[in-house]
Amino acid sequence: MPEEPDEYFLMHEESVLASLVELSGVEILWCDDFYDGAIDGLARWDGREFWFAGVYPLGHRPRRYVLHEIRAAGVEAASALHRQLGAYAEASRHGRLDSTQERAWGQVWASRPDYRGAPAVGWFTA
Repeated sequence: MPEEPDEYFLMHEESVLASLVELSGVEILWCDDFYDGAIDGLARWDGREFWFAGVYPLGHRPRRYVLHEIRAAGVEAASALHRQLGAYAEASRHGRLDSTQERAWGQVWASRPDYRGAPAVGWFTA
């Protein structure tokens, strides 16, 4: 029996693919979570930005993702959070985080958006 997806990752179950169409031409712009490949983040398709979330199991290659509609305000908020996480990660690489900053990084990480409930427009592979 396959193990269940880790609740730590914001992913979809494989069954979601059956009700969606496969898309082509999707460009991943950035990701927040990464485990041997992107797990979630922002993508562009058909001239617009969308949220993408990985499909479990992660070992499937090429990896599959579901594309979700996201409003402009959501794109801006998710992008600002992504920049903040990137700044913490960069400072950490150089050993410049104190315990207060490490806690703040954890709080920002815990506040990552989960757009899996937003309307899905299809799925793609990368």
